[in-house]
Amino acid sequence: MNQFNHDPGAALICDGKLVAVCEEERLNRIKSSRGYFPFRSIGKVLQEVGLALGEVDYIYTTGITARDRLRPHLESFLRHYFGAVPPIVFVDHQDAHLASAYYCSGFEHAMCISYDGVGDGSSGKLAVGNGKNIEVLETLSISQSLGIYYSAATSYLGFRPVEDEYKVMGLASYGKSLVDLSDLVTVLETTYSFNLDYFTDLKSIVSNDQPLYGDRFIEKLGPPRLPGEAVEERHIDIAFSIQKYLERCILALVTNLHEKTGLRKLCIAGGVGLNCSANSVIQKLSYIDELFVQPSASDRGLPLGSALMGQIEREGACVVPDHLFLGPSYKEEDYERVLKGVGIAFEKIPDPEQYAAELISTGKIIGWYQGRSEYGPRALGNRSILADPRSVEMKDLINKRIKFREEFRPFAPAVLEEEAPEIFEMSGVAPYMTSTFRVREEWRDRLPAVTHIDQTARVQTVSYTQNPGFFRLIQKFAKLTAVPVVLNTSFNARGEPIVETPANALATFFSVGLDALFMGSYVVTKSTIPK
Repeated sequence: MNQFNHDPGAALICDGKLVAVCEEERLNRIKSSRGYFPFRSIGKVLQEVGLALGEVDYIYTTGITARDRLRPHLESFLRHYFGAVPPIVFVDHQDAHLASAYYCSGFEHAMCISYDGVGDGSSGKLAVGNGKNIEVLETLSISQSLGIYYSAATSYLGFRPVEDEYKVMGLASYGKSLVDLSDLVTVLETTYSFNLDYFTDLKSIVSNDQPLYGDRFIEKLGPPRLPGEAVEERHIDIAFSIQKYLERCILALVTNLHEKTGLRKLCIAGGVGLNCSANSVIQKLSYIDELFVQPSASDRGLPLGSALMGQIEREGACVVPDHLFLGPSYKEEDYERVLKGVGIAFEKIPDPEQYAAELISTGKIIGWYQGRSEYGPRALGNRSILADPRSVEMKDLINKRIKFREEFRPFAPAVLEEEAPEIFEMSGVAPYMTSTFRVREEWRDRLPAVTHIDQTARVQTVSYTQNPGFFRLIQKFAKLTAVPVVLNTSFNARGEPIVETPANALATFFSVGLDALFMGSYVVTKSTIPK
């Protein structure tokens, strides 16, 4: 469980198997849900297996440095909402991140890194996973926080810290000139440090009540961009430079850990782990044979990591599915009940994947809502907006009609797993959109809607075993177009969480410029689209 912070949620391990994970924001519709107790997500994961909270053996949660203060609050909330208080065990924030990565990686012996803003008094840890054990080798202080460094830059550039860092990463790809930040960041071969004169109180990242950047930041880089102001060339170059220095710091940590251990497999978690551009740099290192980034690397992954720590500690093993479709379950009758309840016209389609592929191939933009929701910040084919990646205009069209977001932000390609190496400079699989890969030159003009300004793409490989319905859709699109790729972005409007319930899907469908909505085998359109 993760609570009273940002991105609260709950995970459930039952009979030695991870069975459900749910984020509170998906249910209360408040993005990030900072400061909330996750009673809705606790209820949903219990509902998946028909349990009452009183039947749960233990609750594992982060916040070990504040356990004396937190415990009575947690007990009060649990008693109020569920009428029961199982034994509560507190664990370290960074340890939970490490566990979420290592125990889900499938590696037997690997390097492990956690890095984020701050949690339980530190900003990260370097460790080694070996069998059931994770041994911490080094703890990163708050003054070494890569998360705070990047969040300060996010705030300076006019975006929301601890929320919009991905925008800075997207903007960085447009940069051309490297700004000298050596006075702010000192990077050596195996370590780095920050000049703290550039920041305000580092702990303000927790309260989010003041800018993280200080006067020295402004003296060095000029006046900050205010939210809503135009993005200038200097802002782009600053984002580019912030990203490059982040990558240098990360490479120092990875080098440090590799030199200490000699290992060639690496697991990563913590909010900084969502920086897929940095992950791409790590993946290219000659001494990294395999990289696993926890798809829910941010604090969304803490419920998972906490639960895994408890399971491994008490039982020694846990079965973890090879997919992220662990959210609440919905059935065809749920879709039909909602559709009939709002009184709109809909159809039941015998082959929804074929019809969806046909619509996408003719330039339509669809909402694709299927089964259990995917856990984490990326839509992976069950709560997705899908479109044609061949269209030069499609990126701008989706941004203007549906996402209402900045034009510099890229969209991801979902590609048939076996076709991915022919289209992108990659080997192996990348099912979770955690790294970027260069688009092969001969495909760039064929995939303009998903090829970023730097010729890369945040690839999602799709396999039949993980998501048969989504796989079939892309396969059918390929038969129509000779392109085994669709544009995939999360099913939400700007500022909102990804849709969770059928009602959420309908509300978002009618509030943005989607052409059709598929829910299971049902389809809703806003106009008559010939079949």
